[in-house]
Amino acid sequence: MKQLLLRVDDELHARLSERAKREHRSVNAIANEILSVVREDDRRSLEERVKARAAALGVLATPLRPVEKTEDIDALRARAIESMRGAGRILDAVLDEDRDRLDRLCRFLTAGARLPAR
Repeated sequence: MKQLLLRVDDELHARLSERAKREHRSVNAIANEILSVVREDDRRSLEERVKARAAALGVLATPLRPVEKTEDIDALRARAIESMRGAGRILDAVLDEDRDRLDRLCRFLTAGARLPAR
Protein backbone atom coordinates (compact mmCIF):
# COMPACT_ATOMS: atom_id res chain seq x y z
CA MET A 1 0.00 0.00 0.00
CA LYS A 2 1.32 3.42 -0.97
CA GLN A 3 1.31 6.46 1.25
CA LEU A 4 0.42 9.97 0.13
CA LEU A 5 1.43 13.08 2.03
CA LEU A 6 -1.28 15.65 1.45
CA ARG A 7 -1.25 19.19 2.77
CA VAL A 8 -4.70 20.63 3.48
CA ASP A 9 -5.79 23.84 5.16
CA ASP A 10 -6.89 23.78 8.80
CA GLU A 11 -10.59 24.21 8.00
CA LEU A 12 -10.66 21.25 5.62
CA HIS A 13 -8.79 19.08 8.12
CA ALA A 14 -11.24 20.07 10.86
CA ARG A 15 -14.20 19.16 8.63
CA LEU A 16 -12.63 15.81 7.76
CA SER A 17 -11.93 15.12 11.43
CA GLU A 18 -15.49 16.01 12.45
CA ARG A 19 -16.92 13.73 9.78
CA ALA A 20 -14.58 10.92 10.79
CA LYS A 21 -15.71 11.20 14.42
CA ARG A 22 -19.37 11.39 13.40
CA GLU A 23 -19.06 8.26 11.24
CA HIS A 24 -16.73 6.44 13.68
CA ARG A 25 -14.08 6.14 10.97
CA SER A 26 -10.54 7.38 10.47
CA VAL A 27 -9.65 10.55 8.59
CA ASN A 28 -7.67 8.29 6.25
CA ALA A 29 -10.78 6.20 5.45
CA ILE A 30 -12.82 9.34 4.74
CA ALA A 31 -10.08 10.79 2.49
CA ASN A 32 -9.78 7.48 0.61
CA GLU A 33 -13.53 7.43 0.01
CA ILE A 34 -13.53 11.00 -1.30
CA LEU A 35 -10.49 10.43 -3.52
CA SER A 36 -12.01 7.24 -4.92
CA VAL A 37 -14.84 9.34 -6.39
CA VAL A 38 -12.46 10.90 -8.89
CA ARG A 39 -10.36 7.86 -9.72
CA GLU A 40 -10.13 7.14 -13.40
CA ASP A 41 -9.49 3.40 -13.30
CA ASP A 42 -13.12 2.46 -12.67
CA ARG A 43 -14.41 2.09 -16.21
CA ARG A 44 -17.41 0.00 -15.23
CA SER A 45 -20.80 1.19 -16.38
CA LEU A 46 -23.28 2.57 -13.87
CA GLU A 47 -25.23 -0.69 -14.14
CA GLU A 48 -22.11 -2.74 -13.32
CA ARG A 49 -21.29 -0.53 -10.32
CA VAL A 50 -24.86 -0.77 -8.99
CA LYS A 51 -24.82 -4.56 -9.40
CA ALA A 52 -21.47 -4.79 -7.60
CA ARG A 53 -22.76 -2.60 -4.76
CA ALA A 54 -25.96 -4.68 -4.51
CA ALA A 55 -23.93 -7.90 -4.45
CA ALA A 56 -21.70 -6.48 -1.70
CA LEU A 57 -24.80 -5.65 0.34
CA GLY A 58 -26.26 -9.09 -0.29
CA VAL A 59 -29.33 -7.80 -2.11
CA LEU A 60 -28.52 -8.84 -5.67
CA ALA A 61 -31.46 -10.91 -6.84
CA THR A 62 -30.99 -14.19 -8.64
CA PRO A 63 -31.82 -13.99 -12.37
CA LEU A 64 -35.49 -14.47 -13.17
CA ARG A 65 -36.53 -17.68 -14.84
CA PRO A 66 -38.80 -17.63 -17.90
CA VAL A 67 -42.50 -17.61 -17.08
CA GLU A 68 -44.55 -20.56 -18.21
CA LYS A 69 -47.77 -19.50 -19.88
CA THR A 70 -49.69 -21.91 -17.66
CA GLU A 71 -48.57 -20.20 -14.41
CA ASP A 72 -50.99 -18.10 -12.41
CA ILE A 73 -50.12 -14.43 -12.97
CA ASP A 74 -51.45 -13.40 -9.52
CA ALA A 75 -49.21 -15.99 -7.83
CA LEU A 76 -46.22 -14.74 -9.85
CA ARG A 77 -46.98 -11.13 -8.89
CA ALA A 78 -47.28 -12.04 -5.20
CA ARG A 79 -44.00 -13.97 -5.34
CA ALA A 80 -42.24 -11.05 -7.05
CA ILE A 81 -43.51 -8.56 -4.46
CA GLU A 82 -42.48 -10.83 -1.60
CA SER A 83 -38.99 -11.29 -3.04
CA MET A 84 -38.43 -7.51 -2.94
CA ARG A 85 -39.73 -6.97 0.60
CA GLY A 86 -37.25 -4.86 2.60
CA ALA A 87 -35.07 -3.97 -0.40
CA GLY A 88 -36.42 -0.41 -0.61
CA ARG A 89 -34.55 0.86 2.46
CA ILE A 90 -31.29 -0.65 1.25
CA LEU A 91 -31.71 0.72 -2.27
CA ASP A 92 -32.58 4.15 -0.87
CA ALA A 93 -29.37 4.09 1.18
CA VAL A 94 -27.28 3.10 -1.86
CA LEU A 95 -28.82 5.86 -3.97
CA ASP A 96 -28.36 8.43 -1.19
CA GLU A 97 -24.71 7.43 -0.84
CA ASP A 98 -24.17 7.84 -4.58
CA ARG A 99 -25.93 11.22 -4.52
CA ASP A 100 -23.66 12.32 -1.67
CA ARG A 101 -20.56 11.23 -3.62
CA LEU A 102 -21.76 13.10 -6.71
CA ASP A 103 -22.51 16.22 -4.63
CA ARG A 104 -19.00 16.09 -3.13
CA LEU A 105 -17.47 15.69 -6.56
CA CYS A 106 -19.47 18.65 -7.91
CA ARG A 107 -18.42 20.83 -4.96
CA PHE A 108 -14.81 19.70 -5.47
CA LEU A 109 -14.90 20.62 -9.16
CA THR A 110 -16.70 23.94 -8.68
CA ALA A 111 -14.10 24.93 -6.11
CA GLY A 112 -11.60 25.17 -8.93
CA ALA A 113 -10.14 21.67 -8.89
CA ARG A 114 -9.47 20.04 -12.22
CA LEU A 115 -9.55 16.38 -13.16
CA PRO A 116 -6.62 15.13 -15.25
CA ALA A 117 -7.30 15.00 -19.00
CA ARG A 118 -7.95 11.55 -20.39
